[in-house]
Amino acid sequence: MTPTSCTTHTTRDPRARWMRAALALFVILAACSRNKGHEDDFYARIDPIPIHVRNENFLDMNVAVVSNGVSRRLGLVAGNSAADFKVDWAVANGQGIALTATPIGGRGVAGSGSLSVSPGQVVEFKIGSVLRQSTAMVHDP
Repeated sequence: MTPTSCTTHTTRDPRARWMRAALALFVILAACSRNKGHEDDFYARIDPIPIHVRNENFLDMNVAVVSNGVSRRLGLVAGNSAADFKVDWAVANGQGIALTATPIGGRGVAGSGSLSVSPGQVVEFKIGSVLRQSTAMVHDP
């Protein structure tokens, strides 16, 4: 049996070279591309959650937001005064949030319970003169 000559046109064919080069370029561009639908970009477009705190207690209060069991301090609200804070949507992460107020130099904690907030809504947290009488409300501006 005589060996048959097998000619491969793929190494010498200019169309095959062009196809391989185009495929390699496609693979490189796909590897370097960025996913534009990333959730951090989604949260960056939504305005932060505005929180208005009214402290009707005579003690100064440390106010915090609790989400997924993690407490993040927002700031201090002096006795018988009010303050405004903003919380990023990434903190809420599609879950309910809760607000807490801890008196400086006193005992107890005022809590709001779980709050479900939608984009464009405002949270009002009123710290009562008696901590267990504190209330929270979510509403449209």
